[in-house]
Amino acid sequence: MKKVIMSIFVVFLALTSVVSTAFAEDDITGTPFEDDLRALIEAGIMSGYDDGTYRPSNSVTRAEFTVFLNGALDLQMGDGELPEEYFTDVEPDDWYFEPIMIAYNNGLVNGYPGGDFQPNKVITRQDMAMMMINAAKAKNVVSERKPLAFADNEEISNYAVESVERLTYLEIISGKQHADGTLFFAPKDETSRGETAAVINRLMNVLEPPKELDYKVVSLSPDQDPVVQDDYETYEEAVSNADDDQVVLKGNNIVWMNEGNAVSNAYTVLYDSSDLSRSLTYMTSGVEVELLEINEDTLKIKLADTTGYVDAGKINLTPHHLVKDRSYYYEKDGDLYHRIYNSLTEGSAAYKYGAAPSFMKTGEKYYSYNGSTFYTEDGSKAGEAHQYFNRMPLYTKTSYTGDQLDEFIASEVPDSPLIGTGDAFKKAEELHGTNALYLLAHAIHESNWGKSKIARDKNNLFGIGANDGNPYEDAWTYESYEKGILAAASEFIVPGYFDSNSWKARGAHLGNKSSGMNVYYASDVYWGQKIAGHMYRADSYLSRKYGTPKENAAYDLAETITTYVNVRAEADAGAEKLYTLPKAGETVQIVSETDGLGTWYQISPKNFESSTYENAFVYSHGYSAYGNSLRNLPLSE
Repeated sequence: MKKVIMSIFVVFLALTSVVSTAFAEDDITGTPFEDDLRALIEAGIMSGYDDGTYRPSNSVTRAEFTVFLNGALDLQMGDGELPEEYFTDVEPDDWYFEPIMIAYNNGLVNGYPGGDFQPNKVITRQDMAMMMINAAKAKNVVSERKPLAFADNEEISNYAVESVERLTYLEIISGKQHADGTLFFAPKDETSRGETAAVINRLMNVLEPPKELDYKVVSLSPDQDPVVQDDYETYEEAVSNADDDQVVLKGNNIVWMNEGNAVSNAYTVLYDSSDLSRSLTYMTSGVEVELLEINEDTLKIKLADTTGYVDAGKINLTPHHLVKDRSYYYEKDGDLYHRIYNSLTEGSAAYKYGAAPSFMKTGEKYYSYNGSTFYTEDGSKAGEAHQYFNRMPLYTKTSYTGDQLDEFIASEVPDSPLIGTGDAFKKAEELHGTNALYLLAHAIHESNWGKSKIARDKNNLFGIGANDGNPYEDAWTYESYEKGILAAASEFIVPGYFDSNSWKARGAHLGNKSSGMNVYYASDVYWGQKIAGHMYRADSYLSRKYGTPKENAAYDLAETITTYVNVRAEADAGAEKLYTLPKAGETVQIVSETDGLGTWYQISPKNFESSTYENAFVYSHGYSAYGNSLRNLPLSE
């Protein structure tokens, strides 16, 4: 369970001391990159050594450069989406593990052939150029390829030529001038801390151009340099003079387009108003959002079903004719799959989400921002269908036994350390009211089937305490898997996400960024859907193996459409109130429809708090004096 916080990563060799002005001036004053160094120091991106120096001529390793670049771009960890291991020489307990994984997930870095990253290798100028242009692309910077005029052009490796050309155009990098005036790029020279400060500070100026820069109306075409149509002094003038197929640039950044895709380029907070004062939820980078309105400083977007405002600098705008690919859903053999495309890395991955809605056709692509309302490629609505395991109340019980849960684990991952934990999940269900099938799926997702280093070394299947910056060291340790499972249920999940009095609780279901646990649990907007997919696969396997009815869509579900819906002991507004569902979007599981004034439902009651209930009833609709409280959810079966 990772806390999403803004962090600047600590650099190797204890580059953490805040040094005195005198030391900094003595060490930096008069050096070629003094202004750039001071800019990064002031921004908290670069720190000094323990002896109070900055050592601007010291070389920089690939890991250190990655840390500096992450800090400049404000890139952070996306919960549940980072691989526990990727590069052969980067381990979870290494100080640089998290920043390298973050940079990899945002398309900034790649490894060498063979799968290693060589984190402690001093970075060369041409490799620095590769990472810098990847960072610029991740922030959707528009650039041209400027012909190079270095005396050593031929020494630049083929893989780095385009990067050097584009960075030269952006004036982020320049050559080294010899005494005779000859300009060299020196591609294989080591990069110093001073040079690092210079290129990163110039990139930051490109990403946040000075106010005095003019706005340009530009025509963009695939694989061609931008064509500037005209310059304007103000944003409003540029927008009013741009045609539908053109964009407006400030510096080299797209700040307006008529239509296109919007994708987060960093950890992004969604706010309830354009003054960006009160947050609604948050997301990691690389997420497609529905674009509703473009303003100079803010964008109005919809994330899942939540409408709000974001800092315009956190979103990449790409006009339709330049969009290379998109995320989509598709049907295969009766199942629903979600293929996620990350435009920052230009990579994709798919997972099985649940049962395919009946309106989906094989071979067709369907697009959805919330995972339940789907549109065809021409933009027409195909239908609405919710996944049962994503929306079912997680305080209900599963019929599957501990042994059967172990069987499912073994069928999927025969060497999983989770085999044998089935009874512990059932114990958590009995003692604390957390559905055992859900809790197992949650653990599978967070711990990579129990194979993550935190799970193996600390019996911690949920990443509890694994804060950004030092996840392995900060993660809590438990005596056994069972104790870790029970603690996760009783100390974190139930009080934090099932209890309606908690500020985190938006309904005791997995959900998305509009309702359920996912609103505040993870920055990965598909965290709840992925866990629901594990539940669906387990249910499909076990029901088929034992010839029992599937739990998927075994009950009808309804969601609250108003606040403070009362749950009562009988189907009567005057009956004893058991508890309240205070927020809209909370899900109830319908046991049966019952008579009363209007339509009432008998529902599965919450039984994880101090009291237990035999029966629970809630009013839905049909009586004018009461209005409407619930909406039945169409389910995929």
